[in-house]
Formats: sequence, structure tokens, C-alpha cells
Amino acid sequence: MKICVLVKIVDGELNPFDACALELALSLEQSEVTVLSMAPVTASGILRELTRLGVKRVILLSDTTYAGSDTLATSRILSTALKQIEYDLILCGRQSIDGDTAQVGVEVAALSNIPYITSAMSLSVTGRTVKCTTRSAQAEKALPALVTVERINVLRRPSIRSKAGEIEIWDNRRLKIPNELCGLAGSPTRVIQTYKNECGKRKC
Repeated sequence: MKICVLVKIVDGELNPFDACALELALSLEQSEVTVLSMAPVTASGILRELTRLGVKRVILLSDTTYAGSDTLATSRILSTALKQIEYDLILCGRQSIDGDTAQVGVEVAALSNIPYITSAMSLSVTGRTVKCTTRSAQAEKALPALVTVERINVLRRPSIRSKAGEIEIWDNRRLKIPNELCGLAGSPTRVIQTYKNECGKRKC
């Protein structure tokens, strides 16, 4: 089964939710895992280390045109790249720890015209069906599908004897997305102001 895991690099590290999705992909039997990430070229070293875990292919989408992309523009870029990748299942973390929007996964699914399941706590694949236990219910969808994953596990460490492989870097010359649809130009979201929480922690 071909699995594509979408990952984000946050402050020089793999987003924890995406790390859980990657571990889940690697733990599924007979899985062939591809990692897809949109980031500056400086993220190459972090992504290259993932090849030591058994990831078959790592693709970095990097172009100055993509800088400043909001969730919609990011999802558009990722879904465009996915058209050039074979997959049965797409996994990603429920959200990133910087943006916390939890929008990219479902937007990628919508733009790719495939079904999705969110907030998976466990996952299994039988034939051409993916079944998940989510935070609220049981769910199943026909493949190809996308599943967003909660923080349910810990990403394995590489073997001491493993060696890092090469990664592929794709820019917009390959994806051919019009400039007005990516980066700041393709991002309808505008952050006017942010506020620090002054209320303290909630008691549940």
C-alpha cells in the first residue's frame, strides 16, 4: 500500500502531530511511505533524516513563490504535488502546533476530491477500506482517502547503522501553479492582530 504523509517543519523540528502520522504509516504492514513537505530549502537536513526510518521517498516543495501561503494556498500547492504521486492513503497530523487551524488536511482532501476522516486515534486498512476510531466515533472510507491523526504514538528513532538517503526538491517550475494562486498573492487570509491569552489555564 502506498502511503503519502504530509509533514510540516516547525521551528526546526518535525510537527509532533505529523510525527505521529508518520509513525502510524511506518507501522502499517507492507506500506511504502512517501513524505511530502512544503518548506524552505533549509529544512532539507531535517527531512533527509526521515529517510533513515524506512521512508522510501521524501519530496520537499520549495519555491520563493510559496512564501507566505495561508492554509488555502498551502493546501493548493500540496494537492497539486499529490497529482504527481501515487498513493492509496494520505496521512497527516490533525494540526500544526504553530497555526493550530486543523484546516490543511481537510482542504487537501477537498481539493484532491477524496474522502477524509479527522482526529483518528487508531487506524486499520482492510482491502480498499480504511477504518478509524476517532475522538467521537467509528468511521470508514473507501480508498484513496485522507486521514488526520491525533498525538497517539511516538516516532521511532533511526537505527545506528542506517544511512540518510537523498531527497527530491520540487519548485514551481515543476508544479506550474500560477503565481496569483500561491504565496501571499493566493492567500485570502489576513491576520490583523494577535492576542496573548491572559485568562490562565482552564479547569476541566
